[in-house]
Amino acid sequence: MKTIVVSGERSGIGKTYLAERLLKNLRGWSALKVTVARAGACQSVKNCGLCRTVKDPFEIIRDERVIKQSKKDTARLKAAGAKEVIWLRARPQGLRKGLKKALAQFSKCPGIVIEGTSVLKFLKPDLNFHVYPDSAYVVYRSKDELGKKWDVSLI
Repeated sequence: MKTIVVSGERSGIGKTYLAERLLKNLRGWSALKVTVARAGACQSVKNCGLCRTVKDPFEIIRDERVIKQSKKDTARLKAAGAKEVIWLRARPQGLRKGLKKALAQFSKCPGIVIEGTSVLKFLKPDLNFHVYPDSAYVVYRSKDELGKKWDVSLI
């Protein structure tokens, strides 16, 4: 099964938008949304409260009522044409095992679009798109560093 990862420097910069565009053109592909809950203050621009609610090392969500909740990234991925959408919510220490279990749950499909940056620690995708918040940020990254982590950089 082919994998495409859409990663980014932070939330709110267009990762889900890019994943939607990919899924609209990749018929029969599925999607995995990966959210890592951190300790302490919320890292997200949205301050969604997830970091306070994830108690186990990881949880895999397949419930369509949760996946299709209005204005959620998972609903956007489903509406874009994903055959199946799974949401992996994990603490950093549970990400490796959670990712392995989540990927094993996908039914036969040609590939999976994975939205999440942290998965790159444990997965070598067939293709990786990395989204930056603005062009000024790219100036501080070396070309070698860019080439080692992702195949396509978007600003």
